[in-house]
Amino acid sequence: MLTGFLFVLPSLMYFIFVFLSPLLLSFINSLCKVNLMLGSRDFIGLKNFTNLLSRDYFWSSLWITLKFVVMSVPMMIVVDLFVANQLSSFTGSFGRLLSTISFLPFIVSMAAAGMVWDWILDPSLGLMNALLGAIHLPQPLWLRSPDSALYSTLLITLWIRAPFGIMILVGGIQNVSPDLYEAASLDGVTPFQRFFRITLPLINPQLVMVLTLETIYAFRAFDQIYTSTGGGPSGATRTLMIYLIKDLFNSDYGMASALTVLMLIGMFVISLLEQAFLRKKVDY
Repeated sequence: MLTGFLFVLPSLMYFIFVFLSPLLLSFINSLCKVNLMLGSRDFIGLKNFTNLLSRDYFWSSLWITLKFVVMSVPMMIVVDLFVANQLSSFTGSFGRLLSTISFLPFIVSMAAAGMVWDWILDPSLGLMNALLGAIHLPQPLWLRSPDSALYSTLLITLWIRAPFGIMILVGGIQNVSPDLYEAASLDGVTPFQRFFRITLPLINPQLVMVLTLETIYAFRAFDQIYTSTGGGPSGATRTLMIYLIKDLFNSDYGMASALTVLMLIGMFVISLLEQAFLRKKVDY
């Protein structure tokens, strides 16, 4: 038993110091007035939460975050399902090559991807508007307009995150027994019916996992938004994470911890609801 404990000790220590300790510290700080310069921490109860909930910036950031989640997660799931279903039809070396190519954007740093897409979507010098202008199509302001900035960050997020879900769903689809598809073909089932009656129900565990992870990510999306828009223009992309890092972390550490706790509770509840209502037992 001691030998087994020593084997897991490095991972356990990493979890305690990197995840558990900061989490507990955030809960403690959310109930205190914290002065980082003096190193003081005075208990004030729920005052940080009440002050946070009374700020207009919090509610506007929450609304922007919810819009981002509601738009990005369904879009991500639809794209992941479509691409994964197409990729799973290719086998052999060519199929592995396509899967590798589709996964490449996921290994790019999110901050770097945000900077690159900021250049691509630049209204004056960007590649996207140059291509649109070459075929005489309208050239939007993309990230520079309050009306289109949030939608433009969805494009960046889709490019970064889609490969992750695609690879998980490809694995799920490839685990479905070929005998089921063969029997469906003999019964004259159309590809559309085969996907919705066989494939989709049988990849439910993978699909719910992708849905849960993408929902959590959408709530805490930061890197690509910060490097491409910085929360602008005019606060159009000031999500909760942007508000937390830019406006609260340096000015009010206790209130920043309170927002962290609220976000953690919200994501935990949403994840539980998704698992409880959407995940189904699957027999292959």
